[in-house]
Amino acid sequence: MKSILLRPAKHLFSLLALSLALVSCNEDKENDEPAAQAGPTETEFSMVDSIKVDARYRDSYPELYNEMNGQTYKVASKNKTDVFFVEEDNEVVILFEDTSKVNANPWLAITFKNRTVNQLPATFSAKDGAIVCIENGQSFADGSRALSPGCDVMLDGIITLQYDKATDVISGSISKLKYGLEYYVPTYTFSSRNGNMLRASGSNRNINLTFKNIKRKK
Repeated sequence: MKSILLRPAKHLFSLLALSLALVSCNEDKENDEPAAQAGPTETEFSMVDSIKVDARYRDSYPELYNEMNGQTYKVASKNKTDVFFVEEDNEVVILFEDTSKVNANPWLAITFKNRTVNQLPATFSAKDGAIVCIENGQSFADGSRALSPGCDVMLDGIITLQYDKATDVISGSISKLKYGLEYYVPTYTFSSRNGNMLRASGSNRNINLTFKNIKRKK
């Protein structure tokens, strides 16, 4: 399942069912009661990229230092995040992709280890790699994509989840998620070689996300 989730995000979301048919089956059809149905999925997404270039690069890379140091890139959207969850092999995986920008979509794949939805509600530290694996990526205007090499190191963040068994949906929030960054989205091109310097200088991405009624991918 993990290999499927790590394909380019736009292919992942093409697999997402757009609606769920929930039918209650009773021998006495006249007395059938409709199964509980979840409300619409709702999301609020906020992201701030903070770009830093350490002073030690000022002389050797003056153009990079002058153009990039102190830059920020922000995205804020409401109900523009594609999202679903899967449950398999004693893991719950939630995949988010913000689609509010054309050809510049950040995404997260969050795996909760040794856990089923029936063990929710729960609150997790995003920094605890023994419990949570967070992979991330970004698409760019030139058609290229950046992917984290497996579980990324989180610098901060709290994840809170609740599960509604009656409607089989997950709701919750991701607060103050923070991790190192190797690119500046507005100017990134595939040939860029500045990634290591940006991350080493402390460039970072910060995300806050609230979500309601995330549905299971069928």
